[in-house]
Amino acid sequence: MSSIAIQSLVYHELFVPSPKDPQSLLQNLLDIGLFSNYMLYQSDRETRIAGNALANIAVSAETVTCNYMGQSQSYPVTDPLKQVEAVLGSLPIENWTAYGYVGFDITRFYSPYNKAIEQPLLQFFIPETELHITEKGIRIRSVKPLMKIIEALAIDSPLRSYTATPPVVDFADREHYQTQVWKLIQAIQEGKLHKAILSRSVKVKGEMDLLGTYCLGSQSNNSARSYCLHMDNVSAVGFSPEILMTVDRDRKVITNPLAGTRPRSQNLAEDQQLNGELFTDAKEVKEHALSVWLAQDEINSVCDSDTVRVFDFMEVKKYRCVQHLSSRVGGELKSDKTLWDALKVLFPGITVSGIDKQSALAWIDRLESEPRGLYAGGIGWVDSQGTADLAIAIRSAYQYDDCIYFNAGAGIVSESVPETEYLESVNKMNTMLTNLVLK
Repeated sequence: MSSIAIQSLVYHELFVPSPKDPQSLLQNLLDIGLFSNYMLYQSDRETRIAGNALANIAVSAETVTCNYMGQSQSYPVTDPLKQVEAVLGSLPIENWTAYGYVGFDITRFYSPYNKAIEQPLLQFFIPETELHITEKGIRIRSVKPLMKIIEALAIDSPLRSYTATPPVVDFADREHYQTQVWKLIQAIQEGKLHKAILSRSVKVKGEMDLLGTYCLGSQSNNSARSYCLHMDNVSAVGFSPEILMTVDRDRKVITNPLAGTRPRSQNLAEDQQLNGELFTDAKEVKEHALSVWLAQDEINSVCDSDTVRVFDFMEVKKYRCVQHLSSRVGGELKSDKTLWDALKVLFPGITVSGIDKQSALAWIDRLESEPRGLYAGGIGWVDSQGTADLAIAIRSAYQYDDCIYFNAGAGIVSESVPETEYLESVNKMNTMLTNLVLK
């Protein structure tokens, strides 16, 4: 694959020892018009804010396209994840980090799944400017002069207050969803697969206030990763409990399947009872054990087998509306494998597809009426050093053009009860429905 021949660009860097609230900082950067496209990505250790595309890589159903400083190159799509790896590696940019998403529908190139949204199935941008915020301070990197960013840091305006505008949602799909769940249960009982995650979506006309929704949601939702993303005609805000994949500088890959769910209760005794049911309900335990088993198998395919481990087996992770069984599975990449090889085998996540994954994807394609888009894909970052951090895009709201989408699903096994699975999807969807802020 040919590279774009332009002089290599170098980032200017500055470290500011005093940390700043990421939400206020993003507000200031947007208010002074510094960013058009941007992404905020937050974990418990750091927050990253990236803005404006120095380079943009997008995958459609037909092509892989790279835009870089006024030049554009397109290639027929064959193996999109490895093609994106090659394109990123060919760019004359030093020490880059690329931010963006891998939509669920990219799986159509690797699996018996045929749906696709009209928007890019995958999109990453290498930013002109990025800010890496920790408790020690802010590291600023930019190919542009740093004065405007320093100006934004100096602004002392309070974070605006926001009020939720919960939409009127049509839940008329209740009967249809439960019918589809029953079809899936029958297929599982006939031995055609072990498990599949069947999702549903609701659509609302309007324009989401991205920062407002993120700020309001942050007040009531804890998460493993949260994000606020705007890339042209695709936007997303979410509070994901689940990490699809991390890769560190020692080439250690970790995935964190969450499977087995109970709602939360404001009554402490009832909440503890629901917690206990996660360990005594055969359906929940089976669902989780199957997911960990397959995650271990997938990790083993790209990692040295003697390094593969299961960590923190069947811990309970509690979030605002639901609680999950959680385990982590990891290993060290084989010498001839990269983060993109790991992503190919881990994507889409077991807990948003099923077991076996290929059969589950075929049934998802058959039973779900709409493409998933960003939902159940991955959102986060990858870099030139071979490290990565990608969350599974769940508990999120997605804006495509003039419509906002809310998606949620449930893991279906032979013991599933259609009504219970429908209610689980409602509980998950409420994470975002109750925090939506419209413009």
